Formats: sequence, C-alpha cells, structure tokens
Amino acid sequence: MSMDLVMKMRREAQVVLVCAVLYLIFSFFDWQQVSVTIFGQTATGGLTEWHGVGVVAVLICIALIVWEVVRALQVDVPIGSHGMVSVSLAVALLVFTVITFLSHNEARHWPAWVGLLLSIVITVAAFQRARNEGVAMSDFSSMANRGGGGQAAAATAPAVAAPAVPEQPAAEEPPAAEPEQPAAATPPTEPAPEADSAPEAQAPAAEPEPVPEPAGERPAEGEPHQG
Repeated sequence: MSMDLVMKMRREAQVVLVCAVLYLIFSFFDWQQVSVTIFGQTATGGLTEWHGVGVVAVLICIALIVWEVVRALQVDVPIGSHGMVSVSLAVALLVFTVITFLSHNEARHWPAWVGLLLSIVITVAAFQRARNEGVAMSDFSSMANRGGGGQAAAATAPAVAAPAVPEQPAAEEPPAAEPEQPAAATPPTEPAPEADSAPEAQAPAAEPEPVPEPAGERPAEGEPHQG
C-alpha cells in the first residue's frame, strides 16, 4: 500500500488507519511493568497487552487494519454499509481496550494509557467518517439494538398465542344425601326351650338268668343233705 493511496483517503479514514497501526505497535510494549532493585541492580519485568482479554482487543485491531486497507484499495465486498462495519470494529476495539485497561490495573505502565487514548480516537473518527458517508444516526441506533438488545428483544417478543381450549363445564355436584331413616327395632328373640334337665329314666337292666344247677339228685324236702 503506497503513501499516495493513503494521502488520497479521507482525513477520518487516515486517522482510523494510522491510529490502528500505532495501537498495534504499542500492544507489544509493557502495559504492566514492575522494577525491583536488589544489591544495587535493578530488574524490570512486565506484561504486554498480548495476554488475557488484551489478546481479543489486539485481534480486533488487526481486523480493523485489514478492513481499512480493503476499503482503501476499493475492493468490492458484498456486505452492507462499509461505514457501519468500520464503526462496529472501532466500538468493539474500544470496549475490549477499556476492559483490558481496567482488568490489568496492577503496576499499570504508560503504554496502557496510550492504547486507551488511541482506541477512543479511532472510535470518534470512525463515527465521523460514517456520518460523512451518509450513514444516518438511526442506523447507529439499530446497530446498538442488534448488538446489545437483540436477546432482550427476542425475549420480549409476543409469543404466538395458542388456540384457546374451550373450558369444560364444571361437573354438577351430586345432591346431598337424605338422612337415613332409623332402622325398625327388631323384636327380641325368644329363648329356645331348654332341654329337660332330668334325663329320662333308662329302662331297667335285664335280670341275669339263673345258672342251672348240676345234674344229680336233688335232696328231697326234709332230708338232710349228705356230704
């Protein structure tokens, strides 16, 4: 990409592209840095933006640079409003830069402040450029609604009413049961006649028959019996 092509770009486009390149360069600097002196020797250590959520911010910056180069080369990309794409990338870069700036708050170093300032400048220039290209403010509002309130809109959308099912008439309550009539008193049962306590007299036992005497002469009456 030659300098002549850059000079032919709109001023806002130049600001977006140059600031994005500077942001990428400063992402390799220490956004967090600590210096320790031991026995007269100073040791310095730090972390660049290329860790944690800062990686997402840098990747968005690279995508923005590529997109701006594509626009500068006037490549026909079958997408909606090119200005809205630039604004979307710029806003995403600002959001993730702020998150990185706030989350990496320990031993914050000056490149972090430079990165935050560059992301703000990029976003303002992208908005101004989109307005100059004819993007209406209503488009910005719709973009915000799609990005942040898309899920809320889907949740609040009226659901398709299901066909109402006719209510069944309530079952009639059965009539109250009539009070039961008292049962007729049953007459007392007469006691059964008791059997005669005295058992009937049993028939007299048969007398034993006389044993016949041995055969022989019977003594006559008046005669003494001889032994």
